[in-house]
Amino acid sequence: MGNNRAALYCRVDGGGDCETYQRALSAQRGKLEAFAREQGLEPARYYEDAGYPGRDLTRPGLNQMLADWKEGKFDTVLVVKRTRLFRGSIWEEPKWPFPILSANKLDRIPHCGQKR
Repeated sequence: MGNNRAALYCRVDGGGDCETYQRALSAQRGKLEAFAREQGLEPARYYEDAGYPGRDLTRPGLNQMLADWKEGKFDTVLVVKRTRLFRGSIWEEPKWPFPILSANKLDRIPHCGQKR
């Protein structure tokens, strides 16, 4: 596997209409594309989940991303904030099989047990 192919993952919670979701997802995607360029990464895949809470791990976009990771389709995951992948206690957060880079500078401190 190479080391510069990035999956861009975006998620918005429920509570909005289709237009609101699309604006929010588009804004996240734009930030992630810019962040990928800054990091020297190639956006290989784009995944999104609209209207799903962060605690719901049965999201279709997330599950497709996990399947694609197993097939070697990307090397790292980019998110605007770590809460896009999971919202809840860090003690409850799954041990993700892939490296995660967050565009949010405050998220760039590794969690306990997480490799950089």
